Amino acid sequence: MQDYNYERKISILDWGIIISALLLLLTVYLPQSIWLEEEQYKKEGRKRMSDIANAEDFYFEMTGKYTLDGKHLFELVEAAMDSLIADSLFTGKKNIKLGENTYPVTLERGFEIRVDTTFSDPTELYFSYEDTVYCVGLRNLESGGTDTLFVNVRDLSTYQADENFQQIFSLDVVTRSEIRTDYLRKKYHLDNRLLTCPVTREPYIFEIDTTDDGAIFQVTSPLHRLDKPYKESRFGVFTFEAGDHGYIRGGQTSWAE
Repeated sequence: MQDYNYERKISILDWGIIISALLLLLTVYLPQSIWLEEEQYKKEGRKRMSDIANAEDFYFEMTGKYTLDGKHLFELVEAAMDSLIADSLFTGKKNIKLGENTYPVTLERGFEIRVDTTFSDPTELYFSYEDTVYCVGLRNLESGGTDTLFVNVRDLSTYQADENFQQIFSLDVVTRSEIRTDYLRKKYHLDNRLLTCPVTREPYIFEIDTTDDGAIFQVTSPLHRLDKPYKESRFGVFTFEAGDHGYIRGGQTSWAE
């Protein structure tokens, strides 16, 4: 009986050690995971405000003014970009029709490229191809001799049409590799969900300050306007604190980059 009680005490002690170790791990891991969640939401929230501020800059470039309508903002910027991608000559003073409304805009050449490079992530594409290089001879009228030139296959016909062309001496097939940056493969769309704070799900606050000579646009997180910090309970004993996501005014962030 004594052995049984002794073994039972040892078993309870073992379980106590295991449970204590698990609780210790949880008290270390759970706050860390909550902190990472807070940082992810802060990063996403500030990125959304940055996208809005950049879109407003493009909108101002097209129309000469800012807008307080976020959905219209995204729709017009996307429509202008798509129009230029479809037709590179769609520049200057144009009209873009959205639904029943028509909006006059002014588009500069390369506008679509600047929009894509601002919002989309670049993808590096690797290309490998064979290039045929010819060694050709051209008569030198001054010296009376022959000049040798190396030309690729796409330029060969131009040299052959020259009256001083003599002959092809040799050819060589060269394998070349090239890296191109593509912004359309992972094209970033200005989705309306970007208009709301990822924490509170409330819309970002748009403001246009016209007190000075030029208009200044400001986008503010709803978290910045709260009387008390936003908090949520996590796992019963821990707290998620969203913090202040700040604002962007005139292209300047309220936080240190």
